[in-house]
Amino acid sequence: MNIKMKSVFSLVMTLSVIITVITVVAIADSKNYSSSRSADFSKKPTIQNDWMFRQRAYPKGKIDIDAYRKALAFKRENISLKRQSPASILDTTKWSFAGPTNIGGRVTDIEISDKAPFHIYIGTASGGIFVSDDEGDTWNPLFDDELNLSIGDIALAPSNNKVIYVGTGEPNGGGGSLTYDGNGVYKSLDGGLTWANIGLNDVGSIGKVVVSPVDTNICFVGAMGNLFRSGNNRGVYKTTDGGLSWDQSLFINDSTGIIDMAINSQNPNIVYAAAWQRVRTVDRNAYGGPSSGIYKSLDGGTTWSKLANGLPST
Repeated sequence: MNIKMKSVFSLVMTLSVIITVITVVAIADSKNYSSSRSADFSKKPTIQNDWMFRQRAYPKGKIDIDAYRKALAFKRENISLKRQSPASILDTTKWSFAGPTNIGGRVTDIEISDKAPFHIYIGTASGGIFVSDDEGDTWNPLFDDELNLSIGDIALAPSNNKVIYVGTGEPNGGGGSLTYDGNGVYKSLDGGLTWANIGLNDVGSIGKVVVSPVDTNICFVGAMGNLFRSGNNRGVYKTTDGGLSWDQSLFINDSTGIIDMAINSQNPNIVYAAAWQRVRTVDRNAYGGPSSGIYKSLDGGTTWSKLANGLPST
């Protein structure tokens, strides 16, 4: 009997010790959890709110109250004017949806022929190119038979709108949105009825295409590179033979591409390029950096200089 009692007593003591240990551990974990939760809340970032303030306070670092009041007054005046105006006047300020539908993502570019203003081309993020011959009342696809339907930019040659260059690969991959790399540059000599791939198949995405105002064979392409990896396949590319060959006119570094370009219509040797330093991986996003900026060429892309006077350094 004594042996049995001792066994029961030992068992009860052992269980008591186990329960005590479990309770202590549970309480400690609960305190640590509460502490970590409090720490997380205390360190909650306010980047978005700060960024909104900085946008509105630029460049003086504070919000201009007088400008704010004027903006409110302007808004009230316009609302009052619209309420008093006849419907015929209001109709001129309204927007109506012009299509097309089921385009596959965003509209990435709109080009209008300066020779025929009713003739409109649009490029889409993943649906190719559409054309309208009646100012947007009807639309027809132009690019469905090609290998890649992600459009970065469309350029109509100013001296001959039948000559069209198209850069594939949407370049707007920022803020978490998914974009698709392209397979180079396409060219049409008949207003988009037929297309030919003319190279730069490895540049990933294309931000801008500009054509010389005096020579349809001279074309600049601003390449952003591949979305999810760095490399030397970005910068400004130039052709002088209509796409038979290409030269890399401007290379900054393996994480900086060209998102936009402009060419002087009076002097095509003057070219501007907007550089965007962008890194995007599975676990890291960086949109912007010291390599971003505006670059200028005075000799048709042979040499480039970064503009700095009055522009932000980063």
